[in-house]
Amino acid sequence: MPTELRGAIEARKALKKFEPDLAKSIQKEMATLLKPIAKNAQGFLPSTVLSGWSKPLSSEAINYRPFPKFDLGAAKKGIGYRTSPSKPNRNGFRALARIVNTSAAGTIYETSGRKNPQGRAQGNTRDSSQSLNPNAGKQFIDALDATGRIVDANNMTGAGRRSNKMKGRVIYRAWAQDGGKTNAAVLKSIQKTKDLFNKNMAQVS
Repeated sequence: MPTELRGAIEARKALKKFEPDLAKSIQKEMATLLKPIAKNAQGFLPSTVLSGWSKPLSSEAINYRPFPKFDLGAAKKGIGYRTSPSKPNRNGFRALARIVNTSAAGTIYETSGRKNPQGRAQGNTRDSSQSLNPNAGKQFIDALDATGRIVDANNMTGAGRRSNKMKGRVIYRAWAQDGGKTNAAVLKSIQKTKDLFNKNMAQVS
């Protein structure tokens, strides 16, 4: 899913400065490509979830901040796309275009169980389960799996480390179903725009 494209950020900056119409055009084109993925991802959200999850829990019940309740409308609204560069991650990479999930409950549904399929063990740390029920984590994940299994969207081949962050029930499922076609189309659009920009700049000079 993530693909490295050197010089793309600099090209976007140059486009905005010297070819603003071309910059707007590439953003519109990327939005057109990403919108179907976001729409498909929204369709993978369940209409019904684990009994009780639609009701908010008090912070006292879990010792930390309240567990977000699941609301289908809010979860769907939280799935969208961005066509502007993201902030650099810990390795300095930035995303030119991406599908996002801004709903806390939607993110929980997307990712719960991909790291610990049997649920988190009980303990006193922040990463431990705080439930009095030792099987709460597994029961929660099993209930989510009943509505949608986690799908691996990492379609890379050959040697190299695979990341758990490429797995999920909603966005990553939609991306895996797409089979990399949108990723290739976005990269092709970016390259085409860069080539056109360079051609225009050469004619000016």
